Amino acid sequence: MKIKQIKFFTIILLSLFIIGCQSDKVIVEEPAELLKINSKVDIDDSWTKKIFSNLASGKTDLVIDADGIFSFSSSGLVSSYSINGKLNWEKNLNIDLSSGVGKSFDSLFVTSIDGEVFSIDFSDGNLNWSSAVEGESLSIPSSNGDIVAVQTTNGKITALNLKDGKFRWEYVSVLPSLSLRGSSSPIFDDGALYVGFANGNLAKIEPRSGVVEWEIPITISKGSSEIERIIDVDSKPSVSSGIAFAASYQGDVSAINVLTGRVIWRKSFSTTKDVLEVERNVYVVDEESEIQAFSGLTGVSLWKTKDYRLRNLTSPVRLKNYLVLGDYEGYLHFLDINSGSTIGRYRVSRSGILSLKTYKNSLVCLDISGRLTYLEVK
Repeated sequence: MKIKQIKFFTIILLSLFIIGCQSDKVIVEEPAELLKINSKVDIDDSWTKKIFSNLASGKTDLVIDADGIFSFSSSGLVSSYSINGKLNWEKNLNIDLSSGVGKSFDSLFVTSIDGEVFSIDFSDGNLNWSSAVEGESLSIPSSNGDIVAVQTTNGKITALNLKDGKFRWEYVSVLPSLSLRGSSSPIFDDGALYVGFANGNLAKIEPRSGVVEWEIPITISKGSSEIERIIDVDSKPSVSSGIAFAASYQGDVSAINVLTGRVIWRKSFSTTKDVLEVERNVYVVDEESEIQAFSGLTGVSLWKTKDYRLRNLTSPVRLKNYLVLGDYEGYLHFLDINSGSTIGRYRVSRSGILSLKTYKNSLVCLDISGRLTYLEVK
């Protein structure tokens, strides 16, 4: 009798376990399928180079301008190519690099996982200087012609002398107890330095002295748990005509008056992608790869598309009158910048797109396998 009771209760428990498992099924949303389109964008796939095998731990970016195309690898190799794909020079720093590449005032900047900042002459690849900063830099340094600004994961923004890399000043932000692994790349505009921090703040700093003119929250933490209260500003801000635009993770996209530090408008938004400003309009990609355009003056939504939801889009870039984004399957998507409708599509890789940069009618893209591709858009 006892054996039968044990079997009975065992069956009941197993049944409850199975029912519980069935009720806890997680429904995974698939990335949006691409809609069929008649592409109206004429693209010439000019050349491709393999530039690295392993991803860097920080931000990996490219530079394309009148001087050529500049890239780096996590193994320490910094390279310069001409527009036709010819290798101009290579510089092996013999150290593991974490982020790059930035270019300002004839110098290229990369950082190492050990907290070193390197300045390289863009014309020949010669090393100008290297300088150690406290903490790991996962963002890209920038310069105004006087200092080089570097943000590190310990919440510090450090200013180094552009000519020799000597220390000038540092500012320490208040770090939250929990944050994303990453940091915002600092930018200069109209004589001021702007940088976003892991605590959800944006600061305006006087570059020569390091004096903070203002530091304001672009979003307010709303969560009940530490994870829900993560509001890092990891994306690079944008400044135009007296307005700074910045966005945070699990927070907002905001417009700030650069003279007063007053928030002009704020809209709920979550992203780690860079903010793009074009002619007073703001274009952003959220964490679910939905794309939205806002009026930079009022914050009114101009358009929004979910056509690429969960396709792991890159930060948007502008080329002609297109908004261009790459996705996890190696597609480039060309959207009408005024309406958000898809104008063209081009598969440039079988790997996910990591970074895009434009110059005139040229587009360079870097995929996660380390392949660099140069395209001409006619």
